[in-house]
Amino acid sequence: MKTMEKQMKISHTYRAASIGTHTIDSAPRKHKSPLRGLMQGLGLAFLACTLVIGATGSANAGEARDEAAIRALGDNFAKAFVQKNAELRASLFAEDGTFVTPVGNFLQGRVAMVKEFGPEAQAVNGTTQAAFSNYRVRFIKPDVAFVDALLTVYNVNGPDGTIIPVIPINFFYVAVRHGDRWLIQDGRAHFAPAPANSMTFRN
Repeated sequence: MKTMEKQMKISHTYRAASIGTHTIDSAPRKHKSPLRGLMQGLGLAFLACTLVIGATGSANAGEARDEAAIRALGDNFAKAFVQKNAELRASLFAEDGTFVTPVGNFLQGRVAMVKEFGPEAQAVNGTTQAAFSNYRVRFIKPDVAFVDALLTVYNVNGPDGTIIPVIPINFFYVAVRHGDRWLIQDGRAHFAPAPANSMTFRN
């Protein structure tokens, strides 16, 4: 009888020890599980932020490249004018593009533009310069942008043969992406008031 009681005590002691050991082993796991979930959540949040930042950076870089290409349309228009290259100026427009000259002539299509731009070469001499400034580019859509700029032409031959020192022109155009390049879809140019001091304006 005593032997049986002794065995039962040993059995209870072993069982209690086993339960205690299981409780000790399980406790850290219960603490680890929420911590692991928190770390995973933070990791996913960090990954999401990284992807968003990367996407935003890529979008900004792409828009900067597009804006540079859109500004180049104006710069190349001015260069082609000084170079007396009517074909190059017309090539900056879409095939069915339109343009209103500063004197109000409406042109549609590259053929009409080349016909109009050709005689303008008579105004260009060895000291003539032309440059765009004050660009303001606004994207209407990813593939469409509106541009407001100032084209200033220096030292051109006037109708009476005299040299006109400065001609400021307000220049507006809608740029549209055609395939892998930007082109002027519609352009409008209007004479702006001449500055009081051309030297100040030149600066």
